[in-house]
Amino acid sequence: MLVLLGPSFAGGDVDYQRLSKLTGLVAYDLRARVKPGMWGLVKALADEADAQRLASSLLAERFPVVVVPREVAHDPERPIVALKALTIAGEQLTLQLRERTMQIPVAALCTLVRGEAQVGKGTPRAAGSAGGGTSSATFRAVVPSASELQVFREAGSPASFEAFAAADLHFHSVTWIARIDARSFDFQALGVDAPSPAAALDTLVDRLALLAKVRVDRAARASSITSFTQQAAKSLASGSLPPLAPHSHRGKEIAGDERFDPYSRVVGEAERILAAQLAAAQAPA
Repeated sequence: MLVLLGPSFAGGDVDYQRLSKLTGLVAYDLRARVKPGMWGLVKALADEADAQRLASSLLAERFPVVVVPREVAHDPERPIVALKALTIAGEQLTLQLRERTMQIPVAALCTLVRGEAQVGKGTPRAAGSAGGGTSSATFRAVVPSASELQVFREAGSPASFEAFAAADLHFHSVTWIARIDARSFDFQALGVDAPSPAAALDTLVDRLALLAKVRVDRAARASSITSFTQQAAKSLASGSLPPLAPHSHRGKEIAGDERFDPYSRVVGEAERILAAQLAAAQAPA
């Protein structure tokens, strides 16, 4: 279980001292784990009861904390699907996905996660569980030629990864995620004119966030959550953690990125839980 501290954490010296007393972690470690303005991992605990007790003690001291199951990072029931086009009409959004078009209210948006995805960054586990893997029984032994070795080197080099600006739309009531790929999305249809696809994506994301009154998360590179999910992905691939169920068909629409995708899923769920907590606290007794 992941005990996460929210972006509204003030991050002053006194706050870190209070947090240190409640968690048993030294302030130096906490400053590396949790920072103001972004989600951060306080502790990863195996026992759910321990995680809930820690979260309750932090909530009692008014820290913005939620508990998210670690399985969320690689949950096959949280597929990331391509958003081909988007229409904004007042308080309604029309989402054009690969196989269908749907209308949703703007209020259905929970948060937006903006970052950079990389084609080719998926692990062998992710590729195989998505149904695209091939049994090793079909492989044959070969003695590669010099030209084949060069192809292997080029395919394995960092230059073979294609990075692109992406934004994930998370919703309150469903767990699937709609992704805008800046390389192919038609921003001009929404009247967004910018010098680059990445800049156009930022403009659109800010517009949606303002309309829906939600937060845009841009901390995938800096948050301690990313470090954890990367380590978890390696553990899953090595078999040291229990395997997850195969991905659904919808998950095949997006090539996996084992850095950004798990981070986006965890942050989306954290924002969903936090929104529910705030709604419950504001509800009349």
